[in-house]
Amino acid sequence: MGDSCRFSNTHGIVPLAVDGDITGSYDLDSIDMSLYNHVTILISCSADLAGNNVLKMHGGAADGIKTADTTFTYRYGGAAAKSASADVLTAPATSAALTLTAATYAGRVLVVEVDAEDMVVAGVQYRYLTGNFDGTATTGTASAFAVLSEPRYETSIMKTAIPTS
Repeated sequence: MGDSCRFSNTHGIVPLAVDGDITGSYDLDSIDMSLYNHVTILISCSADLAGNNVLKMHGGAADGIKTADTTFTYRYGGAAAKSASADVLTAPATSAALTLTAATYAGRVLVVEVDAEDMVVAGVQYRYLTGNFDGTATTGTASAFAVLSEPRYETSIMKTAIPTS
């Protein structure tokens, strides 16, 4: 298999959170979107998730800055991990503030997708994307990874998309 066929040569893979406590306002790591046209974020909320939480994706001019809410597309698994139909995703829907009800999202994978062009809000193109859980869950954690695709400049070793502040 040649290097150009490897998934990791054409996609950026960025860890955003591991067991982040979403019972308080919790930011995922920011992603620098300047080298990519699309990001898919895979989020898994723990099976003990209780209470609702609101997930937003924010555009900003710098790492960690949450200036403008960005509308995103999302889908989620048909069942909790390790269950039949866990990999069968719902039809795509859009939101700028997705309420994560525990009964629906506990233990399931949530797929969030954003195009860089969706990060234009009120005529401003934002460079950094930061996900945020508002902290209204009473118990629970979340883990998340981003898969960046459609690189603007493809190389065998992709540059970092993790902001260096």
